[in-house]
Amino acid sequence: MRQPMTSLLIIDPQYDFYDVPVNEQFTLDSEHQEKTIAPALPVPSAWNDAQRLASFIEKQQQHIHSIVVTLDSHNEYDIAHAVYWQNKSGEHPAPFTLISHQDIVNGIWLPTKPELLEHVLAYTQSLEQAGKYSLIIWPTHCVMGTAGHNIVAPIQAAIQRWEQQTNKQHISISKGENPHTEHYGGCEAEYPLADDKNTQFDPQLVELVKQNDQVFISGQALSHCVASTVEQMVEKLSSEEIKKLTILIDTTSPVAGFEQQAEGFIDKMSQIGVNILTSSNL
Repeated sequence: MRQPMTSLLIIDPQYDFYDVPVNEQFTLDSEHQEKTIAPALPVPSAWNDAQRLASFIEKQQQHIHSIVVTLDSHNEYDIAHAVYWQNKSGEHPAPFTLISHQDIVNGIWLPTKPELLEHVLAYTQSLEQAGKYSLIIWPTHCVMGTAGHNIVAPIQAAIQRWEQQTNKQHISISKGENPHTEHYGGCEAEYPLADDKNTQFDPQLVELVKQNDQVFISGQALSHCVASTVEQMVEKLSSEEIKKLTILIDTTSPVAGFEQQAEGFIDKMSQIGVNILTSSNL
């Protein structure tokens, strides 16, 4: 009898999204120095989520056939970071500022590079017409090459032990490197760009579901990157394939202030057949 094929998809398990305890240290291998992590965009309860996910990986080690990790990967200069924008006084927006299409039309916020005006007008109009999250200025986060871009230690250690025990290698998928579009979901950017295939639909995660009997899903944050990734996947899956998905609900949490959106996402996914379980119930 064939053993069921099971995969684990971990979305953006990076330091900048975890409420790391003050006493936790992180070693930068290139400098061999210990530095205290100051996460840029900590999600409440995320550190406890990481502990539970690490325990799940340890317990299910022999039953997990593949591990796929998405990594939010930004530049300092990014459409969702303050430096991309300025007002008439040359000031950059504060973190968590919402920038609407009308704000740009009215000249309240404009791109620091004037030649991008047409792009940002089309971008914000597209987000609003599609009913997606409005453009929000996040604290500068997950900049490639910084400590905040790295996978948190409990999850990284569990993945490494899984690799040692199974003689397999986990797969990493980078997203968000193009500075001109936000990239919450692991399948495509919020506003795919014609001149960058990395922002366009990538079938990898859909194929992951098709090739496996079960796919467990975890990561941060439930309200944004987890929700967007799963929503992008289910759009391309049949009702039977959707039943293969299980969100480990005790290993993912919403961004503060977006709890209602996370609840709405979970309700919607539950209704269409996605399994919602805690890691300890498996």
